[in-house]
Amino acid sequence: MVRKKNNRLTLKERIQIETLLKENKSKSYIAKTLNRSRSTITREVNKWVQTEKDKYSTELANWNAKDDYLNKRNTDKISIHKKLRV
Repeated sequence: MVRKKNNRLTLKERIQIETLLKENKSKSYIAKTLNRSRSTITREVNKWVQTEKDKYSTELANWNAKDDYLNKRNTDKISIHKKLRV
């Protein structure tokens, strides 16, 4: 498997995940289709689908991923880690 340069899932990939999940395709099949690791797909789907009633939503997943990324970039390590505050 060729390693992708960009580790984050794109909106296009998330749309494909949602479409293939609606077609009842396995996570392994989705990973092969997207040329991604099976664990990447599993983590993404399990993050948003907690129960049988939940459905994977591309818009929600993409918006939250962008929000998490932006918030992660704005936190400083000094306020997070006790050893650095001393």
